Amino acid sequence: MSQSSTQSSSEHGTTIIETIQSLIVAFTLAMIFRGFVVEGFVIPTGSMAPTLLGQHMSVQSHQTGKTTAVGLDSQPQVKLIRDHLAGREQPFADQHSATLSGSLWGDRILVAKWLYPFTSPDRWDVVVFRVPTAPEGASGTYIKRLVGLPGETIWIVDGDIFVRASGDDRFHVARKPGHVRETAWQQVWSSDYTPGQPLRLPRGWEGMPWVGQPRSDWKEEGESLESEGTGKATLMWDEERFPLDDWNAYNMFGPVSPEFAVSDLRISGTIIPQADGLSTSLALTARSHVFQFSIAGETASIEMWPLGSPQDITLVNAPIPAMRTGVPMRFVAEHIDQATRLFIDGQQVVELEYDWTPHERLVAAMDKYERRSGEQWTDGQLAERLPVPPALSWSFDGAPVRLSRMEIDRDIYYRPAIITSHAIKNAPLAEFAADTAPGRHGAATHPDHLRVLGPDQFFVLGDNSGRSLDSRLLGSPAPIVAEQVDPAPFVVPRDLLIGKAFLVYFPALTPESVPNFGMLRFIH
Repeated sequence: MSQSSTQSSSEHGTTIIETIQSLIVAFTLAMIFRGFVVEGFVIPTGSMAPTLLGQHMSVQSHQTGKTTAVGLDSQPQVKLIRDHLAGREQPFADQHSATLSGSLWGDRILVAKWLYPFTSPDRWDVVVFRVPTAPEGASGTYIKRLVGLPGETIWIVDGDIFVRASGDDRFHVARKPGHVRETAWQQVWSSDYTPGQPLRLPRGWEGMPWVGQPRSDWKEEGESLESEGTGKATLMWDEERFPLDDWNAYNMFGPVSPEFAVSDLRISGTIIPQADGLSTSLALTARSHVFQFSIAGETASIEMWPLGSPQDITLVNAPIPAMRTGVPMRFVAEHIDQATRLFIDGQQVVELEYDWTPHERLVAAMDKYERRSGEQWTDGQLAERLPVPPALSWSFDGAPVRLSRMEIDRDIYYRPAIITSHAIKNAPLAEFAADTAPGRHGAATHPDHLRVLGPDQFFVLGDNSGRSLDSRLLGSPAPIVAEQVDPAPFVVPRDLLIGKAFLVYFPALTPESVPNFGMLRFIH
């Protein structure tokens, strides 16, 4: 009896010891995994919205059915919320016009920490890093999009990134790859969200922002537009009601002013010919040029010419099947990063790129203001002006037509900025004092303040540019970073990179709710 009890006690003690050893091993492996492989982070603010959401509330319109995330970075004021797909300045009629959530947590993301010790970061990666200006504590971790690589000179012009590689004698626009472009598009308007009871809107409803010229050529049927004639029928975009600019619905509680006109646009619609013989042509007038996307017979084409000089045309085309009676055709025209593309039924059929320098881009985008005879403006003067708004027209000829699922999206627009006292929160070294002086143009946002990156320096920006503290404005690093890593302002040193964000694994929710697993997504 005594021997049996002793044996049982010994086995029980061994089991406890083995369990403790297993827990220690598991904990150690988990810490190693967290420290060197993958780690989870929570997005606290809206600097990357709508790509990644910080703490926010959701607003569902009962008119359009659209659910919109509105950031809580600023003090919530219900009176500032707009039913924006029914009109930029359209308020909600009453408390029954929308469903408002409580405060939602930010997205939870996974970060690959093992990647960068073995590979170099790529442009357009979404990266997590220790912020050089205040690297300590939970608030010392930032997430931004990497846009500038070591050895490059960076210049932000008209919302786009221009880079000059080491040894190169000119700047080139940095074009986003396809998977990043798809993430970057931000919705301006969609016919899928046409108001269901337009007469109840406080500011009224004038119909879709695609307006017939003349109006009598078109009729609006629910979420579709129809033209019954066989002659030329044209739609013009109503820029006044739905401006093509960098306004962001996420920032309703903290509007950013002024808005900058955006010419990098994606225009789409489903075309249903009501008879054979239909042709179509969509014209984007932007940057002192006309960009025209056309389908005629069995040919798709993109043309580009300077305003007032249609003889100086650049043309590319490709064969496609002709449009047929009653057969829907998905038409998508995009103009982004100095490149144009036409997609038909999901397939790219034509592409036309142009490689302007920053000077050419500034002149084309900004140089349309009244000047005294003979007066010349410098690049710096042009960079301080607002870009000229684009214009859109869409024509159809040869057959009646019905349009549905019409949408317009805009690209990320990286804004100019002015340095504030935040840049000198940490005292700069004497050699960087002029760079970080409050009142100066933000880093890389003006020809007088380009950013030249060293061999281990990166330049990062937030997708929600108007609400992002990023490389344009970061300023002098904290003393420990300046002494032990890199004293240069406005950059992220390689040693402070933590890893690449690759997955939203637990989308935003309240403590009481079930997460929206439909928002699980890879990060591009």
